[in-house]
Amino acid sequence: MPVACNTSALTGQDGAVFFEPAGTEFCLLDYTDFPAGTNITVPTDNDYQLGDPVAFYEEGTANLDGSLTASTLGSVTEYYVVAIAADRSTISVSASSGGTAITLAGDGGTGSADTPGAANHIKIEYAEFGAICQVREFSLEISREELDVTTLPCGPQSASRFASFRKIQPSYASGTGSMTVYFTDDQTSLANRLISNVLLKDQQGAKVKLYINAVYSGGSVDDTASMYFEGGIRLTSMSMSANPDDPTTAEMSFSIVNPTHLLNTDID
Repeated sequence: MPVACNTSALTGQDGAVFFEPAGTEFCLLDYTDFPAGTNITVPTDNDYQLGDPVAFYEEGTANLDGSLTASTLGSVTEYYVVAIAADRSTISVSASSGGTAITLAGDGGTGSADTPGAANHIKIEYAEFGAICQVREFSLEISREELDVTTLPCGPQSASRFASFRKIQPSYASGTGSMTVYFTDDQTSLANRLISNVLLKDQQGAKVKLYINAVYSGGSVDDTASMYFEGGIRLTSMSMSANPDDPTTAEMSFSIVNPTHLLNTDID
């Protein structure tokens, strides 16, 4: 890769926003929730949509149904939601978008029961980040709490006409952010889904990648060469504005719950 020697300041045209929707990440029992047939049992407060790409991960010593392939950190096997029950209690998945639902063998877990232990389960989550093409701007703020660790003098003090300064120690970090998003008439767009996610009771699964400098290679973003923030978020507010003179926009606010990357640093 060429060495970067450009000293020009980055601008908004170098950035990008990618998103994984809320209500798409759950822990499932490896036998009970994968019975023989085409239905996978999921919590009814999910927000899956037809066509959503999902992946399954074996947590602990859990065993996924033999008709499905478990993903790993280095290899993601995508499936697509092709059916959702009217009461949202089950979904069906296919190996291709809009394809035929996979018939489960019902042989997960021990083959006749769930793998014992709460830590042993199947995690289902949205398989990949999707680009949001309607974001005008975003902002991000990370701050640290300040602890006052000033102590009483423990020895002779030099005479001075100036006041002593307190000693401050940084503590827990917190983060907030906002986005300005344009509305479109495509009701299935990730932008409109981001806006509507603010009302979900369970926002588990909502994640963002906010790129300061998105470097593309082979038609996709090269994270190694890019600078970005990645982490889980909780959408906290939304305000809309519509008038005859400007594009219709929504202002979104969010808080950070589980950051995993900041600029060039992975956060363990």
